[in-house]
Amino acid sequence: MAHWERVPVSPDYAGVTRAERRGGSYLRYHPDRLADTTNDLDPSVVEYAAGVSTALARLGGRLRANPLPILYATSIRSESISSSWIEGIRETPRDVAVAQIADEAASHSAAQVVRNVGAMREAIDVLGASAWESDHIVAIHQDLLPWHRRGYRKEQVWIGGTNKFNADYAAPPADEVDFYIDDLLEYANTTGDLPVVQAAVIHAQFETIHPFEDGNGRVGRALVHGILKRSGLIDGGVIPLSTAFRNDERGYLDALNSYRYDGDGRHPALNDYVERFLTYVETATATAERFVDAATAISQRWRAAVAGVRTDSSLHRALDLVVENPVISARFLADNLDISGVSAQKVVKKLFEVEIVKPATGKCRRSSLYQADEILNLLAFGAEAGPRATAPLPLNPSHDDGPERELVHRCGFPTTNGPCRNRVPSVGDHCWRHRDRPSRG
Repeated sequence: MAHWERVPVSPDYAGVTRAERRGGSYLRYHPDRLADTTNDLDPSVVEYAAGVSTALARLGGRLRANPLPILYATSIRSESISSSWIEGIRETPRDVAVAQIADEAASHSAAQVVRNVGAMREAIDVLGASAWESDHIVAIHQDLLPWHRRGYRKEQVWIGGTNKFNADYAAPPADEVDFYIDDLLEYANTTGDLPVVQAAVIHAQFETIHPFEDGNGRVGRALVHGILKRSGLIDGGVIPLSTAFRNDERGYLDALNSYRYDGDGRHPALNDYVERFLTYVETATATAERFVDAATAISQRWRAAVAGVRTDSSLHRALDLVVENPVISARFLADNLDISGVSAQKVVKKLFEVEIVKPATGKCRRSSLYQADEILNLLAFGAEAGPRATAPLPLNPSHDDGPERELVHRCGFPTTNGPCRNRVPSVGDHCWRHRDRPSRG
């Protein structure tokens, strides 16, 4: 049965910190095995999950009907940027794009986000295709943090605080990690729960186990996207779930804490947590619909801009490269398109003439780099990694001077700290914290 364990710690007079020298005790958590429990949800939560699943399926249909490279590349990258942001690795889409082409101007933290993009792709490709295995989870973590020892942790870990004595949460002991991961994998491979419920439970259980010394949050959020793909709900992109979490970090952490019940309190704890998780999925799905609109508009404008050039030219091939790498250089194009430096310069010039790229700005303004602002703005919309609260994009393929459509809406409910900044699907909506949800049962 799930329980909190009081762990005594003897004083260590040779310890480095005062807390170690003093000793004391801390609480650590032992979750229930998923194989020994049932996910019995209230009818209203089941109905809510079904509604969210329908919205996801509708979005998935759009993605399958419009398999644009721009959608897959930008949605995964923006999700990775936001997932890293939650962990305190805060880089702008442009800095991440610079790191992608291994430019000397790249920062260490931007390079970490690039690795998160790779880990996210690995999770979606591998976990979205077949039964899950322990080696899959370890490989994703290794892609993310290659300098870490391969495998699960050997030490006690905790979240928050300066040590385990004042931590917000201490995970199960290291010698139980394999046991809990095997149980999680059994649930992932055999459960009959709705995929969105399965995603919610696996995410909370994984974060509760905390099987690695570092990177648990990023791996755990990647697992959700693997579930959604394997179930057939979402393919060809991802929903900006980490952005929904990031815009309500305190609520997200509270939701995970609400899952960590004591004794036989699984039913109320699970209902509360799953409903909160579904609100984030609902918000992310609505945002993704608008993301698809914006990405499609960009793709249409770009193709129209080069419509007079033969389709097998280097210019057309460069478009797909710019989608994946919205910051480029002539040398980068030459290396990746297998063309001469002179030809690469001509391609860059043409991309500039049709307003697809422009000379890089900010700290890269004196470099030989060029940036595709429309892709960077789309990434900022998906990840909100920049300082702006909104990232408007023209949705008219003609790219005229018509009105721009606001892509980000805020709850706005008055609080002691000012208007609530949680993102909501439409103008006038309130987030789950500040709205009275209509009865679903």
